[in-house]
Amino acid sequence: MKEGNSMYFKNIKIWNFRSIGENPNGAAGLNLDFNSKLNLLIGANDSGKTTIIDAIRYCLGTQTYDSIRLDDEDFYQNPTTKERAKEFKIEITFSGFSVNEAAQFLEYLHFNDKNEAELTVSFTATNKENRIITNLRAGIDEEGQYLEGNIRDLLRVTYLKPLRDAEMELSPGYRSRLYQILKSHSIFVKKDNEKHPLEKYFGYANNLVLNFFEKDQLEPNAELEIKGGEVGGKKIKDIFNSQTKEFLENKDNREPQIKIIPAELQSILRKLELVLEENKAGLGTLNLLYMAAELIHLSRENNYGLRLVLVEELEAHLHPQAQLRVLKSLLNKKDENIQYIFTTHSTLLGSSIPLEYIKLCFDGKVFSLDKDSTALNESDYQFLERFLDATKANLFFAKGVIIVEGDAENLIIPTIAEIIYRPLHKYGVSIVNVGSKALLRYANIFKQKNGSSLPIKVAIITDLDMKIDENGNLKSGQDINQERKKIEDKFNSQDGNIKVFTSPYKTLEFDIALGNLYIYMHKAIQIARKCTRDNWIDNDELRNILSDSDDSMFNEADIYKRAYNIYKPLNNNQASKSITAQWFAKLILDDKENVKSLIEDDYNKNQGIQGIKYIIDAIKHVTE
Repeated sequence: MKEGNSMYFKNIKIWNFRSIGENPNGAAGLNLDFNSKLNLLIGANDSGKTTIIDAIRYCLGTQTYDSIRLDDEDFYQNPTTKERAKEFKIEITFSGFSVNEAAQFLEYLHFNDKNEAELTVSFTATNKENRIITNLRAGIDEEGQYLEGNIRDLLRVTYLKPLRDAEMELSPGYRSRLYQILKSHSIFVKKDNEKHPLEKYFGYANNLVLNFFEKDQLEPNAELEIKGGEVGGKKIKDIFNSQTKEFLENKDNREPQIKIIPAELQSILRKLELVLEENKAGLGTLNLLYMAAELIHLSRENNYGLRLVLVEELEAHLHPQAQLRVLKSLLNKKDENIQYIFTTHSTLLGSSIPLEYIKLCFDGKVFSLDKDSTALNESDYQFLERFLDATKANLFFAKGVIIVEGDAENLIIPTIAEIIYRPLHKYGVSIVNVGSKALLRYANIFKQKNGSSLPIKVAIITDLDMKIDENGNLKSGQDINQERKKIEDKFNSQDGNIKVFTSPYKTLEFDIALGNLYIYMHKAIQIARKCTRDNWIDNDELRNILSDSDDSMFNEADIYKRAYNIYKPLNNNQASKSITAQWFAKLILDDKENVKSLIEDDYNKNQGIQGIKYIIDAIKHVTE
């Protein structure tokens, strides 16, 4: 055990709680380890993020003593039989105790196989005759021990709920969170019967208030910037006195006083408010103040309890730059023994935090992206931390992912998906444009070290990039089947969730020119030739290209030579690939019904050496 403060939330196991069931052998439906510093639960709506946060809250309680109300929906429902479990269980393990921390929990600790002290807390709920009975115990055996109140208080978590009302939390009053935070610090502990300095200050202010109501006119006071002669409050006090006298007995000489009461420390703390400026601050600023106050509370001296912060939707009320400032600040505080568990829907946060801290939630399951869990190696992590930006981080929220290597695929594939009535957004599918051949590094995010993959369909679309001559024929020494197998062996997962789809011959544009949509590709390239950074195609030129029905140059029996001639401007850098893709997508969408029949004809030929069959197969893979 260490001298420093280092107790942390190590692991959670969940049986039959909400969307998380249990395994057939009776093992927990979720068994998840946590990083001792930072954890980001990321995923789409209903993926299980809130379930995990609530499981922690239900088991440990919160610093604000939030009430917990269980109902039938908290018990797992079998999707087949529709029956609900009669009991759920949440088991949490803590580790890394310092000597001082261990002393607080001594009778509840056990030692693991590495001879490290650990504490296991179990929360069970049983639904018996429409009455839910809960039980909280500590220990590794079935019986365990009841947790005493003071011990449970040491395990309470700091919880910042989604769309939190920071203004209310920081406002003065009996339930003020600021009051709760301040009163726990040593500087607000009174010594014997001595008055606290704040009580003396308020006493002084009280005397000034009393003096105000004793005078018709105030005397000069340079310190308080009172010039003298200002009207006092004696007239008001006399009115109160006169009216009260009528209600009292003749011998009762008491007089009403107007003052600040009570001037006791606890009451004073309840009157305090945390502000950043005189004007009313916005929700974002108030949330930053609120988080700062909670972290100060956890960092106080002689805090031997759990220093765990749960923040749902860190991005709530914070603009992107503020989100980054908070995240970077927490990452840079290496010396603080505070542990964080965040949930987020933010692609910005997903791309800004190191992958090792991310827990990807999907359909009630959670997958750690740390070095011990994924098939990523050290160089993969370094690469992804440089290039995993917010546009690529949308893969963390997808139910299916298409990874492409360029802008052309990024523009064209969603259009084709729409034409064949499989719009990607309806299926929760994200396209990740990695902009290079470094596809495997992204695909390995979805591969686990044990050889399995995440239960997310991933299609990797890549060009075969075979070398061709001016007739569109393969240059010697190349084997298409061998090259395709080499790529498939590199990318495909054993369980079939991750699958690579290669272009049949060269590139997306070239292979489209081999198939039924060659006219649309030709026109798109010709339009792109007329477009430069400084000059866009004029309307007359556009009309001429779009109305040109003479396709005699394509009457070649050799479709490969036809494709070469269409593709030549792109190959010679005479046209932009991105602009070509943009126009191709527009042209086929404008002629949607005709294009759909051409695509179906192309696909049904099933030759596998022309057209966009591989694109259709990739779309079907992630949408079925």
